[in-house]
Amino acid sequence: MPRGNYNIQRVCEECGKIFTPQTLTSKYCCSACSKRAYKKRQIAKEKEVIRQALARRIPSTKGYLTVKEAVLLYGISRDVLYRMIRQGVIPSHNSGQRQTRLSRQYMDEHFKKKPMRRNSKKETLFFEPKDCYTIGQIAKKFHINEGTVLTHIRRNSIPTRQIGSYVYVPKSEIDKLYKSL
Repeated sequence: MPRGNYNIQRVCEECGKIFTPQTLTSKYCCSACSKRAYKKRQIAKEKEVIRQALARRIPSTKGYLTVKEAVLLYGISRDVLYRMIRQGVIPSHNSGQRQTRLSRQYMDEHFKKKPMRRNSKKETLFFEPKDCYTIGQIAKKFHINEGTVLTHIRRNSIPTRQIGSYVYVPKSEIDKLYKSL
């Protein structure tokens, strides 16, 4: 794919170096950083699968949990749990060394993750010519080839509307896409 005539500076998400990306979607400065980030994502996925398997083994009828079980079920770090126990925020019972127990009922009430709400309001896009750019206007404004503009629009799933021989694209979406130029 030919390189566009734009000049953007980005910060590598892996090593933090500033680089000029090959494409608008580049996140890493080199293939080594890309491979390192991929490896980290794979390790995190494996750890999450193991965590979920261990959490499923804990019976839901169990009244008191160990700190390790609470960490697995609620996703709170061990250090934070112990700090909250020391401060008296979480009621606990210690029946000896390494035998701290937490009330499952209290933990369920205070630490269960709430379900994520989806935004029911989506941004309304207007396709009136005054609220839109044509492909030619975008190419001229950002000094990019028209074919490259169309590729970016398709890649980012930006809605378009054709009226006659002109393709209109909402100004707000294009400005978000090319805000770093």
